[in-house]
Amino acid sequence: MSEATKHIGRVCKLFPDWADEVLRLAMKSESFRSACEDYGIAVQALGLLTARNLAQDEKKIEEYRVLVAELEKELECELLTFRRGDEG
Repeated sequence: MSEATKHIGRVCKLFPDWADEVLRLAMKSESFRSACEDYGIAVQALGLLTARNLAQDEKKIEEYRVLVAELEKELECELLTFRRGDEG
């Protein structure tokens, strides 16, 4: 399984009710695939930092939490826009 596929799968898990839309949009849109990759990388980094549990990483952990939340909103917006276009 490629890294891109893993990242897209992670977004499918984030939005399980929209998994079909995630896959279709990922096939159509380079920018959406890139956002999926950014999200996957950020989630992986946050997981590693959290697992290390080092005091000096606290600021980075918070920054990654904010980044992950922002990317989740971006992905949701792209999916909502895609769904509206798909239905119309």
